[in-house]
Amino acid sequence: MMWDETGLSSLQAQLAHEMLSSVTAVATGQGVRLVRGVVSAPERRGVVRVVLWDGEQLDTSVAFDMPLTDLHEGNIPSGDLKAALRSEVAACAEGEVERAPRDAFGIPVIDACAAVHRFVDQPRFELSDALRAAAAAFSVSEVPDESAELRLRGFLLLDQATCRLYLDTPASQDVPPFGVDLPLRDEDGSVVAGVTGAHAVLPVLLETGELERMRRDVHDPYCRAVYDLVDWLTGR
Repeated sequence: MMWDETGLSSLQAQLAHEMLSSVTAVATGQGVRLVRGVVSAPERRGVVRVVLWDGEQLDTSVAFDMPLTDLHEGNIPSGDLKAALRSEVAACAEGEVERAPRDAFGIPVIDACAAVHRFVDQPRFELSDALRAAAAAFSVSEVPDESAELRLRGFLLLDQATCRLYLDTPASQDVPPFGVDLPLRDEDGSVVAGVTGAHAVLPVLLETGELERMRRDVHDPYCRAVYDLVDWLTGR
């Protein structure tokens, strides 16, 4: 079978979509923990239990109970839960695991509900969280619902404050994607997991031609043009 450029671009978009799950792996200073399971915590309404292990030995497994809602009964976004879990894994001491109660499978269970609620009050995101959130807003499934939807073809962390998304539409066929630079930090320099308004406004800017005003005079071999939305989105 000979793939044309349209088919190849679809394959790349799907890979970018799937690779986003690896951008914010549950990593600590001691390595990466894999997810062994996700279940409901027994007799605890609104609490999910996430089981992690090292991917090699099942006896390295540790479970963390986390709330699905905040103290005001609002849902906690999955991205926040992932970031809070990574933070809790990094802070979890070996002694705490040894003293923890065990479930029916012999897995030690850490109650991380209070820690998650503290995280929600004072988020401590990392650049990987911000990169994933920015790219995920434009990531499409294997079968797009609308041909006019902007589609993520790729992404690249440029520096400690900026990412570049490579976008096109499913109807672009053999036209290379264009690059859009987005901010990953707020005016105080704090990491922000979510670029407010970018997903909604970009199609409008593209359709009206206003995006051309933000074109950068730079060469990027991965796209046909680069547009800088950093100042526009941050109000600088």
